[in-house]
Amino acid sequence: MIKKIFPVVLSGGKGLRLWPSSQPNFPKQFLSIENSKSLLTNTLKRIADKNFDSPTIIGNYEHRFLIKRELKESKIKFDSILLEPNSKNTMASAILSVLHIANKYLDPLILILPADHIIVDKRKFIVSIKNAITLAENGFITTFGLKPNNANTSFGYIKTSEKKRNGYLIDRFIEKPDKKIATRLIKEDNCFWNSGIFFFSAKTFIKECELHARKSIDIAKKNYQHMIKDFDFYIFQKKYFNKFKSEPIDTALMEKTKKGALVPLNHDWSDVGSWESIWSFKKKDNNGNVYESKNVELYDVHNSIILSKNKKVAAIGLENMIIIEDNDGLLISKKSNDKNLKLLTERVLKKNVKNIISNQSVFRPWGEYKTIYSDNGFLIKILRIYPKSKISLQYHKKRSEHWVVVEGNATVTQGKKTFILKTNESTFISKGQIHRLANETSKPLTLVEVQTGNYLKEDDIIRLEDIYGRIKKKS
Repeated sequence: MIKKIFPVVLSGGKGLRLWPSSQPNFPKQFLSIENSKSLLTNTLKRIADKNFDSPTIIGNYEHRFLIKRELKESKIKFDSILLEPNSKNTMASAILSVLHIANKYLDPLILILPADHIIVDKRKFIVSIKNAITLAENGFITTFGLKPNNANTSFGYIKTSEKKRNGYLIDRFIEKPDKKIATRLIKEDNCFWNSGIFFFSAKTFIKECELHARKSIDIAKKNYQHMIKDFDFYIFQKKYFNKFKSEPIDTALMEKTKKGALVPLNHDWSDVGSWESIWSFKKKDNNGNVYESKNVELYDVHNSIILSKNKKVAAIGLENMIIIEDNDGLLISKKSNDKNLKLLTERVLKKNVKNIISNQSVFRPWGEYKTIYSDNGFLIKILRIYPKSKISLQYHKKRSEHWVVVEGNATVTQGKKTFILKTNESTFISKGQIHRLANETSKPLTLVEVQTGNYLKEDDIIRLEDIYGRIKKKS
């Protein structure tokens, strides 16, 4: 009987190289790229198998309700949701997750995998993991590699040495090389792309961390001691978490340990790390283009990816281009410049352009909203309240609100009154008036909300009651 494997899904990435579709409040792991499901959901479904225990998901505190929504909508059982106050790369996430699982189970086998990869053949993926079990049980920290089919400079490379059971011992890691080095590496039989997936026993991982990353594991233990349990979430505090150095597992541990091994992944895989990788993965037309015909018209365009969510786009006489219109941004780039996008995106996100309205939905535990227009003194939103959900009992100091129901039935608390608003009915919430909006039905509820006032930011909410624990306790 095969020992159960405990998966850890890393869901804290920012996905800056997929801007403008990937945004800080809705990063790439929540995007639907492979099919109608998000990358996170597809990852979780990939390990919904008899060989795996329920997953532990570790992500950013700001994305907690997005993670919970994915789990609920896909009806996926989970073990724990661990929340980081900010990103410190994969080493911090891995150590915290391993300590959490090892605290509950005796020397478990743990599989660490990113939430934002595409792996086409689930069956072959499971076979690859099984092939690594003997290595993991015999004290090796195993990663998984793919034979390169092109001189890709966006991936790290791993060189292997002698064969070991179903895999190879690791000789060394090579961080994202330039084109010349990558061209040489792909000709070598013992060279693989680094998938960023790791498999080991908790005992081995902790022992190797104590040898090669002592400071990191001491910080992790301190974090774990001060972890806060809140509903389904385990929350790490910023005071202790910020002591971590921001570093990946590769450089923090794998490049130092003598217990590194590699098992080949024999199937299609993509880390979806760039628009060029999406172009490579997607089906193309006869000219090598990936595009959406409903919004995009092309003439004499070749080997390009052109996607538009909100506007009509016409392109002529282009080759090897990336053009992406989504949310509040437009990206235009040569495919060869794709690897520089992360640095550019960081600069773009610092710009605060007045009156730009993002077309992206903002998710809350009760549902979601989208701002569709804003001008001096008023703002218009579309609210969607999920079935059997409600906003907090609240009031606003600086604004009034007009609600118009366009779909479903709303249960409205207004002062001391509670009443039902049906489709095409409306009400007015005056400044300072206590109110609550609820959907007590099993069907969707959609409203148009018009806010009026001199101050219309989200922090003008005074919560009196909240079933989602968002009222800060007074010390």
